[in-house]
Amino acid sequence: MAEPSRDNVKRLIFGYPPGALGSQLAQGALRVLADTSDLQYVLQNVDARNTRQALEDVKNSMPNGHTLLQAHSTSMCLLPNVYKKLGYDPIQDFTSLGTVGEVALSLTVGPLVPPQVTNLEQFHTWLLKNADLREIGFSIYGSEGHLATLMLGRSLGMSTRPQPYKGSAAMLNDLASGALLAGFTAAGNGKPEWWTSGKLRSLGVTSAKRLSYWPNIPSLQEQGVSDMDMAPWYAWFAPSATPLPILTNLREGVRRMQTAPAFSALQRDLLVMPLELTPEALLERIRQQTARYAALVKTYDIDRLD
Repeated sequence: MAEPSRDNVKRLIFGYPPGALGSQLAQGALRVLADTSDLQYVLQNVDARNTRQALEDVKNSMPNGHTLLQAHSTSMCLLPNVYKKLGYDPIQDFTSLGTVGEVALSLTVGPLVPPQVTNLEQFHTWLLKNADLREIGFSIYGSEGHLATLMLGRSLGMSTRPQPYKGSAAMLNDLASGALLAGFTAAGNGKPEWWTSGKLRSLGVTSAKRLSYWPNIPSLQEQGVSDMDMAPWYAWFAPSATPLPILTNLREGVRRMQTAPAFSALQRDLLVMPLELTPEALLERIRQQTARYAALVKTYDIDRLD
């Protein structure tokens, strides 16, 4: 954990490990928040029970503005369809403070895949000749990356071996070292030199359209994976019982952070796409994505967990 739990420390809790893209985003955003308002928080990573512990900790905290949540869309929209008993209600237990960005996932390959393989069709052809290599990594069971792995396998007409990780840092290290064939990572995430040297390469992204900062990388949808249209997001929340004056102050602080040049620079550096939604719009997005993911979980036979 990034910081110990102390009553006098205001915390932003996140359910992924230190080093994950979301952790980097949270750390940088908190610095901008402190510089643009009187709000001072520290990041606490609670990477237990597939991100659920973090959300339960915030749900059960005092609604006094001292304990906030950075949630990934997996926790809010997908896990309700994966767990039979979740321990929190994304709609009833939290209230939105603001969004901090969204990302596309990349089908990322490392040194195990020859550099001549540059797109999905070539990857498919290569896999047919290397039947012992089928491991595709992703962060968190039941996540967008998990779904993307299953979509990919069905589109290619072959079984993949999904490999769940607790976070992206370990998966990226395994990709770069040649211990893992491929993985769904946040687009461009990892050490810059891995990408510039060609040690890591993208064969496509999970968003329906190409990314503005990766115009030469095709979407997986345009390469034939028809269901592929996912852009995971990050947002900040407070417990639902937080009094309105506290919420108003927090939302104003987040608004100032979002409009600061330093925050835009942070997003660019991390290849995070801007996303600004009102609390009402984010609530509707959660409802719509939860319904869509319910159908996809059923279609792709993701086992529900106790």
